[in-house]
Amino acid sequence: MTTKHRLELVASSILVAVALLVALPVGAHAESPEIPDDLDREYRYWLETVSLLISDAELEYFLSIEEDFRRHAFMEKFWEVRDPDPRTPYNEFKGKWMSRVDQALEDWGSLEDARSRFYLLNGEPGRFPLGNGQVLDICYSSRTELEIWFYGGSEQTSAQFAVIFYRPVYRSDWPYQVWLRMRKLEAEVRSQLPSDNPADFCTGDIFQGAVQLILSEPAYEIFIEGLMRVPKPRSEEWIDSFEALTTDLPQGVETFDVELEFDFPGRNQSRTAVQGLVSVPSEVAGSRPLPNGKVHEFLLIGEVIRNNRLFESFRYQFEVPGSSTAGPTMPLIFQRFLREGDVEIRVKVEDIYGRRFAHVRRQLSIPDASGLRSIRQAPDSAIFRLLDEANEAAERGQTTVRLVPLEEGEIQLGHVRFNTVVSGEVDRVTFLLNEREIMTKRQPPYSLELNLGSVAASHRVRVVAVDAEGTERASDEILINQGGQRFRVRLVEPRADREYLDSLSAVAQVEVPDGSALERVEIFLGEERIATLYQEPFIQPIILQQPGLAYVRAVGFLEDGNTTEDVVFVNAPDYFENIEVQLVELYATVLGRGGRPLLDLPREAFTVLEDGEEQEIRRFEYVRDLPIHAALLVDTSASMEDGIDQVAEAARTFVDQTIQERDRLALISFDVRPRVEVKFSSDKDQISARLDGLRPRGSTALYDSLIFALHYFDGVKGQKALMLLSDGIDEASRFSFENALETARRAGVTVYVIGMKELAADRRSRETLRDLAKITGGHAFFIDDVSALPEIYEQIQEELRSQYLLVYQSTSDKDESLFRRVEVKVKGAEVRTVAGYYP
Repeated sequence: MTTKHRLELVASSILVAVALLVALPVGAHAESPEIPDDLDREYRYWLETVSLLISDAELEYFLSIEEDFRRHAFMEKFWEVRDPDPRTPYNEFKGKWMSRVDQALEDWGSLEDARSRFYLLNGEPGRFPLGNGQVLDICYSSRTELEIWFYGGSEQTSAQFAVIFYRPVYRSDWPYQVWLRMRKLEAEVRSQLPSDNPADFCTGDIFQGAVQLILSEPAYEIFIEGLMRVPKPRSEEWIDSFEALTTDLPQGVETFDVELEFDFPGRNQSRTAVQGLVSVPSEVAGSRPLPNGKVHEFLLIGEVIRNNRLFESFRYQFEVPGSSTAGPTMPLIFQRFLREGDVEIRVKVEDIYGRRFAHVRRQLSIPDASGLRSIRQAPDSAIFRLLDEANEAAERGQTTVRLVPLEEGEIQLGHVRFNTVVSGEVDRVTFLLNEREIMTKRQPPYSLELNLGSVAASHRVRVVAVDAEGTERASDEILINQGGQRFRVRLVEPRADREYLDSLSAVAQVEVPDGSALERVEIFLGEERIATLYQEPFIQPIILQQPGLAYVRAVGFLEDGNTTEDVVFVNAPDYFENIEVQLVELYATVLGRGGRPLLDLPREAFTVLEDGEEQEIRRFEYVRDLPIHAALLVDTSASMEDGIDQVAEAARTFVDQTIQERDRLALISFDVRPRVEVKFSSDKDQISARLDGLRPRGSTALYDSLIFALHYFDGVKGQKALMLLSDGIDEASRFSFENALETARRAGVTVYVIGMKELAADRRSRETLRDLAKITGGHAFFIDDVSALPEIYEQIQEELRSQYLLVYQSTSDKDESLFRRVEVKVKGAEVRTVAGYYP
């Protein structure tokens, strides 16, 4: 068949399948704000590089900014909200985009050209076999110039596709556009090109290959529009958040005056502690009445400007009880750590109840931190003198001790060496394991080998540095064999062993689960909230209203609403004892005949036994649609080669049908070692994409991977479930099944086992894994074919969503190192719950 005849056959299909030629309008803003002629060239160029990305709202706000430091801050935030992984220091999206901008401008001279835009969003054309192997060609008619790109997949799709760009031949100054429909294109090429042209790519394999790819996509126009869709920022409301953190006053608001003073109470490593004191006149402050008095509330926004760049923004919220406002002013105290040099600090104070604003600027010269101890004098301000006691904590910070982290992701057993890095005035360093003193070392190197035992249990290793007078100068701790899901707030100041008369400093350290974000830390003195801190450092000086027993609380909040807290009692008498109440939470599934969950049973139907002794149920709740944290532990060893696609498909169905907005699912694959493919997330697309990418390889380290996955839940609160899917018996683990069983006893995670092929056929493996599932309140399934997976996932989902929460206070006086057996009974029914726990 000749080239001409092949083209005619393709063309006849086109006439039926597609309509008239149109150009795709991409990246254009219909009525964008006009860029003023006097805008600095730096900013005009930046706007050109992001012209495809920036929304009208973002452009309008940027053009309204009047100061350079804030323009630069906006530009940095613009890229930050588009960073695919903000936890890493490098912004992959920005780096890739700017590199492509440079290449597009070099190749095509303008970002208005559709080739530039398609390249920016999809990268270079791919290479896959087609005709004579060419992937990009230009062909001409008497009126139209065409450029054809082929992709063997792009960053947005794995599909092969072609895209055709065009412009009039005699308008070389025009940008290229995208052709979407092919009828007029075919007519143009066939009628205008000489039929005997041997170099005619448009009537050869290149053009035919493009047309065939286009026709293979039933909704080609929609498909290409999707590939040209501009990626959105993580939050489309980020401008509101950005504006809220500026010190500019809203137009037309009522204002009042405040005083702003500074002190330099200490240092944090190479940075100087800068303490700001805002004095608000008591007589002008608004308040809200309470049953036992009144309360004032202030929002403080600050900006630190260095060399005409925004160094940092900070935000605090203060609540001042009416009982604390006997004086003429109310102190609002904040603390930052800054480098030496000249800065401008701007502060905006909003009186929440008075609906008034204050604004103040100060030029400040930050002293060198290295000489801070010698230059620190008793401050002139009466308030700063009152804070002198609290600021001793900053001076203690000049001595540091740090435990060197162990290799991340490794389970630690047996003898493990712990090393420290120590600076400052240290006489000795004491090592503690689970709060039990092990050894004190009086000279470097300050390192020690600790025996962590033969069970993969969680441990806390702490080091304390003490000076020659016996005063604790610094401490540090690390958690061993605990996953990345722990949410913890720890108050390192104040200390229970010290007496505080006038003031103290609340210093909190925060650990945030993988994939989560901290919203705020609230600091309380007793039950009165003193301040809300929205970013590090989490340090808040507190003035004590009266001497004597008091307690300080720090409460951390994640963006998803989860909370955690720590409390320290100060000025307590020697006989004072802080008693911790041990509350035990049990999630139980009750099954009736046929294995179906029994719903809406009353409290009286349940009996809870701990080591055979009946316990009083303090809280009882039937929880339908309970938010869950679940993990899929999927075997990707070489034996899974034949079934991995069906396993992935069944898992995707489970994710699509089960995971709701409040749920979190993690994906962990394993062969000779486990790998976290997706951290706890509710992003179904991300989980599905990683399931698609699972590829079998290597041997099966089943028990090692079980232990790793169980520890990965550490710190997660509420209902937790692990679904293990494997087809092979263990052949590569360094840990035994007994290690995995003991880890499961301690983890509080419900385990569901799905065994196939060799694992299902091996009697010993079946029995051991049934035991594992049973002691955790789960279930074991053994199947011959992966087609049974959807039904199993549906059963697991039903059980997880239909549970009873039973809470009791243990009456046991058993040693805390011993396992406590738990049994829940319901007459005439099967109850699945954990077999026990370690306190």
